[in-house]
Amino acid sequence: MSALHAHGEMPAPDTVVRAFVAVEINEQVRGALAGVQEDLRRTGARVGWVKPEQIHLTLVFLGNVFGMQVRELASAMDAIGSGFGAFEYGVEGIGFFGSPRSPRVIWAGVTGGGERLIVLQSLIAEAARRAGVQLEARAFSPHLTIGRVRSRRGADELTSAASSAKNTPLGTVSVRRVLLMQSHLEHQGVRYTVLHESALKGT
Repeated sequence: MSALHAHGEMPAPDTVVRAFVAVEINEQVRGALAGVQEDLRRTGARVGWVKPEQIHLTLVFLGNVFGMQVRELASAMDAIGSGFGAFEYGVEGIGFFGSPRSPRVIWAGVTGGGERLIVLQSLIAEAARRAGVQLEARAFSPHLTIGRVRSRRGADELTSAASSAKNTPLGTVSVRRVLLMQSHLEHQGVRYTVLHESALKGT
Protein backbone atom coordinates (compact mmCIF):
# COMPACT_ATOMS: atom_id res chain seq x y z
CA MET A 1 0.00 0.00 0.00
CA SER A 2 2.81 2.39 0.71
CA ALA A 3 3.76 2.09 -2.95
CA LEU A 4 0.33 3.51 -3.75
CA HIS A 5 0.10 6.06 -0.94
CA ALA A 6 2.64 8.81 -0.36
CA HIS A 7 4.19 9.08 3.07
CA GLY A 8 3.32 12.35 4.79
CA GLU A 9 4.99 14.31 7.56
CA MET A 10 3.93 13.77 11.16
CA PRO A 11 1.65 16.73 12.00
CA ALA A 12 2.72 19.39 14.49
CA PRO A 13 1.35 18.71 18.01
CA ASP A 14 -1.35 21.41 17.81
CA THR A 15 -2.37 20.76 14.17
CA VAL A 16 -5.71 19.01 13.58
CA VAL A 17 -5.80 16.19 11.00
CA ARG A 18 -8.45 13.72 9.86
CA ALA A 19 -6.98 10.29 10.49
CA PHE A 20 -7.65 6.55 10.71
CA VAL A 21 -5.79 3.27 11.26
CA ALA A 22 -5.94 0.61 8.55
CA VAL A 23 -4.40 -2.56 7.15
CA GLU A 24 -3.70 -2.96 3.48
CA ILE A 25 -4.86 -5.29 0.75
CA ASN A 26 -2.69 -6.78 -1.99
CA GLU A 27 -2.75 -6.55 -5.78
CA GLN A 28 -4.61 -9.86 -6.20
CA VAL A 29 -7.51 -8.72 -4.00
CA ARG A 30 -7.40 -5.21 -5.47
CA GLY A 31 -7.80 -6.66 -8.98
CA ALA A 32 -10.63 -8.94 -7.89
CA LEU A 33 -12.48 -6.03 -6.24
CA ALA A 34 -12.01 -3.87 -9.33
CA GLY A 35 -13.66 -6.65 -11.35
CA VAL A 36 -16.59 -6.79 -8.90
CA GLN A 37 -17.01 -3.02 -9.11
CA GLU A 38 -17.09 -3.26 -12.90
CA ASP A 39 -19.83 -5.92 -12.74
CA LEU A 40 -21.91 -3.88 -10.27
CA ARG A 41 -21.41 -0.70 -12.29
CA ARG A 42 -23.38 -2.34 -15.11
CA THR A 43 -26.53 -2.16 -12.98
CA GLY A 44 -26.58 1.59 -13.62
CA ALA A 45 -27.03 2.35 -9.90
CA ARG A 46 -25.73 5.68 -8.63
CA VAL A 47 -22.72 4.66 -6.52
CA GLY A 48 -19.55 6.50 -5.58
CA TRP A 49 -17.08 3.67 -6.19
CA VAL A 50 -13.89 3.69 -4.10
CA LYS A 51 -10.86 3.72 -6.41
CA PRO A 52 -9.26 0.25 -6.26
CA GLU A 53 -5.91 1.74 -5.22
CA GLN A 54 -7.63 3.40 -2.25
CA ILE A 55 -9.46 0.34 -0.90
CA HIS A 56 -8.22 -0.64 2.56
CA LEU A 57 -9.57 -2.24 5.72
CA THR A 58 -10.19 0.44 8.35
CA LEU A 59 -9.50 -0.76 11.89
CA VAL A 60 -10.15 2.48 13.78
CA PHE A 61 -11.62 5.71 12.40
CA LEU A 62 -10.14 8.51 14.49
CA GLY A 63 -11.82 11.52 12.87
CA ASN A 64 -10.33 14.94 13.55
CA VAL A 65 -7.46 14.61 16.04
CA PHE A 66 -4.52 16.68 17.18
CA GLY A 67 -0.99 15.93 16.01
CA MET A 68 -0.06 15.26 19.66
CA GLN A 69 -2.63 12.44 19.77
CA VAL A 70 -1.38 11.07 16.43
CA ARG A 71 2.17 10.92 17.80
CA GLU A 72 1.05 9.22 21.01
CA LEU A 73 -0.95 6.64 19.06
CA ALA A 74 1.96 5.98 16.66
CA SER A 75 4.18 5.09 19.65
CA ALA A 76 1.44 2.86 21.09
CA MET A 77 1.03 1.10 17.71
CA ASP A 78 4.76 0.33 17.63
CA ALA A 79 4.48 -1.21 21.09
CA ILE A 80 1.44 -3.27 20.05
CA GLY A 81 3.21 -4.41 16.87
CA SER A 82 6.26 -5.62 18.79
CA GLY A 83 4.10 -8.26 20.47
CA PHE A 84 1.57 -9.01 17.72
CA GLY A 85 2.49 -11.49 14.99
CA ALA A 86 1.82 -11.21 11.26
CA PHE A 87 -1.31 -13.05 10.09
CA GLU A 88 -3.58 -13.57 7.08
CA TYR A 89 -7.22 -12.84 6.40
CA GLY A 90 -9.45 -13.89 3.52
CA VAL A 91 -11.69 -11.64 1.45
CA GLU A 92 -14.90 -13.28 0.29
CA GLY A 93 -18.35 -12.21 -0.79
CA ILE A 94 -20.11 -8.92 -1.47
CA GLY A 95 -22.78 -7.42 0.79
CA PHE A 96 -24.37 -4.10 1.70
CA PHE A 97 -25.40 -2.04 4.71
CA GLY A 98 -28.99 -0.82 4.70
CA SER A 99 -32.12 -2.41 3.27
CA PRO A 100 -32.22 -4.02 -0.20
CA ARG A 101 -34.35 -1.09 -1.44
CA SER A 102 -32.19 1.58 0.17
CA PRO A 103 -28.59 0.32 0.51
CA ARG A 104 -25.99 2.76 1.88
CA VAL A 105 -22.64 1.01 1.52
CA ILE A 106 -21.41 -1.85 -0.68
CA TRP A 107 -18.68 -3.96 0.94
CA ALA A 108 -16.52 -7.04 0.55
CA GLY A 109 -16.53 -9.46 3.47
CA VAL A 110 -13.70 -10.85 5.58
CA THR A 111 -13.32 -14.58 6.29
CA GLY A 112 -10.57 -16.51 8.06
CA GLY A 113 -8.34 -14.26 10.16
CA GLY A 114 -11.21 -12.01 11.16
CA GLU A 115 -10.70 -12.89 14.83
CA ARG A 116 -7.07 -11.67 14.66
CA LEU A 117 -8.29 -8.44 13.09
CA ILE A 118 -10.78 -8.01 15.93
CA VAL A 119 -8.08 -8.49 18.60
CA LEU A 120 -5.71 -6.08 16.82
CA GLN A 121 -8.50 -3.54 16.40
CA SER A 122 -9.42 -3.67 20.09
CA LEU A 123 -5.80 -3.06 21.13
CA ILE A 124 -5.47 -0.05 18.83
CA ALA A 125 -8.89 1.34 19.80
CA GLU A 126 -7.90 1.15 23.47
CA ALA A 127 -4.61 2.95 22.72
CA ALA A 128 -6.55 5.65 20.81
CA ARG A 129 -8.86 6.17 23.79
CA ARG A 130 -5.84 6.48 26.10
CA ALA A 131 -4.58 9.20 23.74
CA GLY A 132 -7.84 11.06 24.33
CA VAL A 133 -9.57 10.20 21.04
CA GLN A 134 -13.37 9.94 21.16
CA LEU A 135 -14.30 6.83 19.15
CA GLU A 136 -17.69 5.85 17.76
CA ALA A 137 -19.41 3.29 19.99
CA ARG A 138 -20.50 0.75 17.38
CA ALA A 139 -18.88 -2.70 17.39
CA PHE A 140 -16.10 -3.39 14.88
CA SER A 141 -17.14 -5.55 11.94
CA PRO A 142 -14.23 -6.17 9.53
CA HIS A 143 -15.09 -5.32 5.92
CA LEU A 144 -13.75 -3.48 2.87
CA THR A 145 -15.91 -0.60 1.65
CA ILE A 146 -15.99 -0.63 -2.15
CA GLY A 147 -18.81 1.85 -2.84
CA ARG A 148 -21.17 4.37 -1.24
CA VAL A 149 -24.69 4.48 -2.68
CA ARG A 150 -25.82 7.98 -3.73
CA SER A 151 -29.48 7.40 -4.57
CA ARG A 152 -32.12 4.68 -4.74
CA ARG A 153 -32.02 4.60 -8.53
CA GLY A 154 -31.14 1.07 -9.61
CA ALA A 155 -30.96 -0.10 -5.98
CA ASP A 156 -32.91 -3.33 -6.62
CA GLU A 157 -30.59 -4.32 -9.47
CA LEU A 158 -27.55 -3.35 -7.41
CA THR A 159 -28.46 -5.37 -4.31
CA SER A 160 -29.55 -8.33 -6.44
CA ALA A 161 -26.17 -8.33 -8.22
CA ALA A 162 -24.36 -7.95 -4.89
CA SER A 163 -26.33 -10.85 -3.38
CA SER A 164 -25.41 -13.11 -6.29
CA ALA A 165 -21.72 -12.51 -5.42
CA LYS A 166 -22.15 -13.11 -1.69
CA ASN A 167 -19.96 -16.25 -1.68
CA THR A 168 -17.37 -15.22 -4.28
CA PRO A 169 -13.78 -15.78 -3.00
CA LEU A 170 -11.65 -12.68 -3.70
CA GLY A 171 -8.25 -13.61 -2.29
CA THR A 172 -6.09 -13.74 0.83
CA VAL A 173 -4.14 -10.87 2.41
CA SER A 174 -1.02 -11.17 4.55
CA VAL A 175 -0.92 -8.48 7.25
CA ARG A 176 2.61 -7.54 8.28
CA ARG A 177 2.07 -3.92 9.31
CA VAL A 178 -0.57 -1.46 10.43
CA LEU A 179 -0.85 2.00 8.88
CA LEU A 180 -1.79 5.28 10.57
CA MET A 181 -3.21 7.36 7.74
CA GLN A 182 -4.45 10.86 7.06
CA SER A 183 -7.32 11.58 4.69
CA HIS A 184 -7.29 14.84 2.74
CA LEU A 185 -10.67 15.97 1.39
CA GLU A 186 -10.09 17.62 -1.97
CA HIS A 187 -12.26 18.78 -4.91
CA GLN A 188 -11.47 15.66 -6.92
CA GLY A 189 -12.15 13.31 -3.99
CA VAL A 190 -10.22 11.92 -1.06
CA ARG A 191 -6.44 11.52 -1.01
CA TYR A 192 -4.62 9.44 1.60
CA THR A 193 -1.13 9.71 3.01
CA VAL A 194 0.63 7.34 5.41
CA LEU A 195 1.72 9.16 8.58
CA HIS A 196 3.23 6.13 10.31
CA GLU A 197 3.54 2.38 9.83
CA SER A 198 4.04 -0.17 12.60
CA ALA A 199 5.44 -3.59 11.75
CA LEU A 200 3.90 -6.69 13.34
CA LYS A 201 6.96 -8.37 14.84
CA GLY A 202 5.48 -10.72 17.44
CA THR A 203 5.44 -14.49 17.19
